Amino acid sequence: MNLSDNEILELSELCSALVDGRLTDAQRSRLTQWLAASEPARQYYVRAMGLSASLCSYASEMQVEAPDAAPADKIIRVGFGSWLGWLAAAACLAFMLYVPFHRPAPEPVTANLQPEEHVARLTGARDCRWSHPAPSTQPGSYLRKGEMLDLAAGLAEITFDSGAQVVLEGPASLCLNSAWDATLLRGALKANVPTEAMGFRVSNASVQVVDLGTVFTMVADGSGAADVLVLKGMVETSSHDSTGQRTIVLHENQSRHFAQSGISKVSDPAQKFAWVAQPVSLEHFAPSTRYVHWSFDEAGGDVLKADAFGAPLSAFDARLEAISDAVIATVRTDGRWHRALRFNGHHYAKAAFPGLSGNSPHTVSFWVKVPEDVQLSSAYAMVAWTAKGEKLGSHPVHIGWNRNPTEGTVGVLRTDYGGGFAVGATPLRDGRWHHIAVVFVPGEDPDAPVEVKQYVDGHFEGEGKPSPPGTEVSEKFREPGASTIGDTLWLGCRVGNNGPRRDRFRGEMDELCIADHALSPGQIVALMKDNRPAPTALAARNQ
Repeated sequence: MNLSDNEILELSELCSALVDGRLTDAQRSRLTQWLAASEPARQYYVRAMGLSASLCSYASEMQVEAPDAAPADKIIRVGFGSWLGWLAAAACLAFMLYVPFHRPAPEPVTANLQPEEHVARLTGARDCRWSHPAPSTQPGSYLRKGEMLDLAAGLAEITFDSGAQVVLEGPASLCLNSAWDATLLRGALKANVPTEAMGFRVSNASVQVVDLGTVFTMVADGSGAADVLVLKGMVETSSHDSTGQRTIVLHENQSRHFAQSGISKVSDPAQKFAWVAQPVSLEHFAPSTRYVHWSFDEAGGDVLKADAFGAPLSAFDARLEAISDAVIATVRTDGRWHRALRFNGHHYAKAAFPGLSGNSPHTVSFWVKVPEDVQLSSAYAMVAWTAKGEKLGSHPVHIGWNRNPTEGTVGVLRTDYGGGFAVGATPLRDGRWHHIAVVFVPGEDPDAPVEVKQYVDGHFEGEGKPSPPGTEVSEKFREPGASTIGDTLWLGCRVGNNGPRRDRFRGEMDELCIADHALSPGQIVALMKDNRPAPTALAARNQ
């Protein structure tokens, strides 16, 4: 079966990211699984080595401020040389791909911790007693990259930003390497990994386990040995022992013991499977969350009604702007759920939203469909507002798709915010509906940039990084007496100091929702699949 256009776009970006040394954990997992399962993908992977990452064609479309020039040594130009050169490049890339996924178990990351780089949350517990109590071990706390959790007794549930959930049973020590990776030094854990988090890894000194969509348990004895038991689905295990490195796939109800001396059968497997299969009762930490929702299901008119998934919220009603009566009759179209709102690149909408500009956590989610033929001149914000802070001043927040090839693949999800931007991996310009969720988490310093986490179709992709110094996004709104349009939500346009700019969005939007908390990956998937919050979230809201 041949690759579709969208698959070619995605595979091209993954290969480019690998060569550039900017491949994320999520992208690495995606590329490895794809190449292992698809012959057309492997053929394309070899041919792609002859393609050139030319930026000239995109530059001709750019209609905004010139981007910072990329250093010459950072731009990779691959010419159309001989087949021998292509194959040599492919062999080098194959080696580069092999090494990261067949490496010794990673050492825990403990140095140079980034206080604001969170990768997980403590979402549940029972009778927890921590060896080293800290603010991050409090119920509902965010957990940092590189943080070591030492659980003396009890049970603790950790939900990673990737969507993987791990229940740790004390005494146990777990290091959080990233949103996709953890190291178990001792103790037992049970990992429940949904499809959206496939590729999640747990390692220790003797084995690395890569999830392939499953529920599995690892028990580490502290000396480097570990038992791995698969309760559902399958995992790929890579051993690290004195006999060399071996990879085996374990399926449901299979288990192995990994040690420096080699791989062997698990002692008393029936007893251990019965133990890990027992249901666990935990106290979960789910804050009461309020939602504002726009369905765009109106029959007509310029008013877009807001609700709280049932109860009207007329104070948040949006209104279409810069639109004629004739165009109003054409903006409703078939949506992902019932009706949707069509933006033609000229009109926009706005709504009052008290508190939106403040430094508080929230999540913005919606469905979007971007035409395949849309140009970069229509790449502007789907959703926008202004945020305020003492150090960053008043600055814009824009959720759109990337139009700058020097900062990521053109057409993927992009969020610009005060001091940084985040770029995803899934191309949006394909004429299909995609579910978007962007989570904003203020840091410990109220004046520092927020953390931004992006999800596309339920998959975690793209965390924030600093904006290039001097760019309009990072600087313009800091001017004295800047924006006076706080606490206003803008749809389909880029926002400037005094209101909407002429830069507009072309595409369709459906089921916009803003929550006043940082939603978990599971809550985001529930919104995507059910078009309403999970039942527990609704119950908390009603209380």
